[in-house]
Amino acid sequence: MTKIRTNILLITFLLLGLSTKAQKFSVESMKMELEDMTKPDSDRDYDNLLKWAEQTKVNPKTANSPKMWYYRGLTFLKVSTLNNDLSAKYPDAILTALEAFQNAIATDVKNKVTRESEANLLNVAIGLYNRAYGSYQSEKYGDAYKEFELAVPLMKYDTDGLLKRNNLSKQVLQQMMGYSAMNDGNDENAKKVFQKLIDGGTAESNIYASLARIHLNGGDTTAALQTIETGKEYNETDKTLINMELDIFLKQGRSKELIEKLSIAIADDPGNTIYYFARAISYEGLNDTEKAAADYDKILEIDPTYYDAAYNKGVMYLGKVAKIVEELDGEYKPSIIEKKEAEIYAQYELAIVEFENVFDNNADMESSDKIELAKTMKKIYARLEKMDKYKTMKDFIDNL
Repeated sequence: MTKIRTNILLITFLLLGLSTKAQKFSVESMKMELEDMTKPDSDRDYDNLLKWAEQTKVNPKTANSPKMWYYRGLTFLKVSTLNNDLSAKYPDAILTALEAFQNAIATDVKNKVTRESEANLLNVAIGLYNRAYGSYQSEKYGDAYKEFELAVPLMKYDTDGLLKRNNLSKQVLQQMMGYSAMNDGNDENAKKVFQKLIDGGTAESNIYASLARIHLNGGDTTAALQTIETGKEYNETDKTLINMELDIFLKQGRSKELIEKLSIAIADDPGNTIYYFARAISYEGLNDTEKAAADYDKILEIDPTYYDAAYNKGVMYLGKVAKIVEELDGEYKPSIIEKKEAEIYAQYELAIVEFENVFDNNADMESSDKIELAKTMKKIYARLEKMDKYKTMKDFIDNL
């Protein structure tokens, strides 16, 4: 009985020895297959590579081998880029590659594969970015957030700035994290990401605008204005930030305060059309259409192609028409009605001049906006009894 038991033990040890040799051979086989420069990646023996990758991972003799982790990472990284049935079969190949390269670095006490693993983690970062962007485009914003987040720490390996020069940086990834969180309805995560970027000194105006919107959504107008002011230190003429500030001030009934600020800005920079535009809207908020019109005229004097100013001026005249019509309600005296009708006619004449400028000259106008403008112009031409022009607008609308 003793002899038989000894023989069984010997056979078991021999089998284990053979198994260990096979696993070592598998790591070397992976190396040879992956580093064969005569083959394009699409022609590699992925069936065996994937088999070897799994075998070497579970074998105790190779489970903590830096080389095993490195070649496992390389295998799954290449699978993730194939764009074929195999990559579809392994949709999380890029995540497996990430884990493998990180383990390769963690176990590589002799630094045999660390540099190569770090270099390939940049390729993983690109893969994660592409995956995250795909999730974002598919409106899977929660997934996109996590995938962008995984790529962020990998940017530390971009020591020579190669990815940064190609517009892929830690800031870009964090910015996309913030947008993903916002679109996913997770304002808290978005707020943390944007605030971190701002604390890091970013000059990107969209980040300040996004954080300000989050504050406004949460009802914190003070924090929103503080964020806008900080953003304007880097981008003092940014339209989005100025318009957000304008909207807040108007809603708070602080038009006079805003006009004072804008007048100081105009004195320092008299050719800045954005300041005039914001001040004109502020004057409209105070019903001071004369000063608003003067600012719109100044804008068009500086830049005749600033069609928003012409359009707003036209809308302002239509607003006057609405007020005159309101004044006529219940009026029966023919002399007053005649006078008010003449005023309405005059305002329509002023409005149509501005709208014609926009309609005829603004080549960048969205087709939907142009159709709406044409409908408005058609009504005005009818009121002015300019039937030739009325027909022109009608034909324009009907032929679309």
